[in-house]
Amino acid sequence: MAAFNTYFSGNPLNRLSYLRSSPAFLASALSSPKARFLLYDQLSPLLTSIQQTERHLHLLSWDDVKAHIGEPQHIFKGVDGKDQEALRRIVRQDGKVEAADQGDVPYYISRPALVFLGVDERDAPASAKSLPLSKPTEESTLESHSPHGIPYWSLDVSNNAELRESALAQAKGLEFGDLRSGMASIPAPEASIAAQGRAMTDWNTRNVYCPSCSRPVKSVWAGWKRTCIPSPSSPSTCASKKGVHNYCYPRTDPVVIMGVVSPDGESILLGRQKSWPRGFYSALAGFIESGETFEEAVAREVYEEAGIEVEHVKFVANQVWPFPSSLMMGGIAKAKKGYEIRLDLDNELEDARFFTRAQVLHVIEASGPSHFTKEEIKQIDQQVQQRAPRSRSLSPGRGGRPAFRMPPSTAIANTLITAWATNTWSDAQPQVQGTEQAGNAGAGKL
Repeated sequence: MAAFNTYFSGNPLNRLSYLRSSPAFLASALSSPKARFLLYDQLSPLLTSIQQTERHLHLLSWDDVKAHIGEPQHIFKGVDGKDQEALRRIVRQDGKVEAADQGDVPYYISRPALVFLGVDERDAPASAKSLPLSKPTEESTLESHSPHGIPYWSLDVSNNAELRESALAQAKGLEFGDLRSGMASIPAPEASIAAQGRAMTDWNTRNVYCPSCSRPVKSVWAGWKRTCIPSPSSPSTCASKKGVHNYCYPRTDPVVIMGVVSPDGESILLGRQKSWPRGFYSALAGFIESGETFEEAVAREVYEEAGIEVEHVKFVANQVWPFPSSLMMGGIAKAKKGYEIRLDLDNELEDARFFTRAQVLHVIEASGPSHFTKEEIKQIDQQVQQRAPRSRSLSPGRGGRPAFRMPPSTAIANTLITAWATNTWSDAQPQVQGTEQAGNAGAGKL
């Protein structure tokens, strides 16, 4: 089977995860003259002019942002977990003396999300690239671990108008651009960095209180962990301090997305949601639920959304999807004979139908992949919140026009649909273990 490189993959950064708990290393990587900062405003990264056909991330230096972040030697105290009291001492050094649960909550939860994304070592000699050859020490620095690396950080400026405006003024035409509408114009390596930063910024800004003890939480490990802020008047222990919990570390949500082909293999099932622009169809998708395998989730989602039982589920490709933080796991399945499309089981789809290979190829050849504009994305978001009314679906193929609008080439749905239409995936590969059980998952609900 051919390998598929999906958009948002191929992140060039060495994440150096084993150094996230080293205060000395983080401080040196933050204040390095080589450090680069990617700013986000409401989860939109700072990009070059929208008028250009190819857009790039606009990165700032330490000198540009240091006045808005604080002293590096104070920011990362306590991140190694050896001195929890250091978390309060940082506050005192900043002039804040009240404990978090004694009236100073806004200070804690308003700290801008700052995340260490990794170092770019693409131009480093092979012998000089960072490897976990030794444990971090109190003397660990950027130069001692990655002398040729360029540190990358993400920084949320949604609540910092001064920094936001000064960044926009650095060059003509800069703007904070939505990744969904600007995907195709951003080179893949940069897009993968932007995706990482967006997901991590979203996670840090969403989680400001501990679900276990309700106290405010502080970002540690340079944005890769959140922990309760110590307070003398609160219990010294919290359940989050023991073991690994899904609210202390960033999570990735697994999602299945699938092309369902007809029993004869000559047509593919696509659907559309009410909130989508007229004529836009895509592959069916849904979150994997607890206790499910990939194959079982494919079978369940297709049955729930379209009333069709499937078999021969096969994995094809996957894609990072930072909206907010998903891993799209793409597959192709075959509809069982005697199927009947039903949309009344969970009412998620406005329409679903099988398109022939000729129709799909016509869309690919005649119009190429489409994309959502910024205005359409805004409209979709508003309609989802307001429970969009039914919109008229496209009558496919009239007057020689393409049968439907197709997801952009940057989306895994396009990868799956195109791979099927052009026969660039193999349906003769060995069956994935568990497929037979998955094929019967829908039948168990009848």
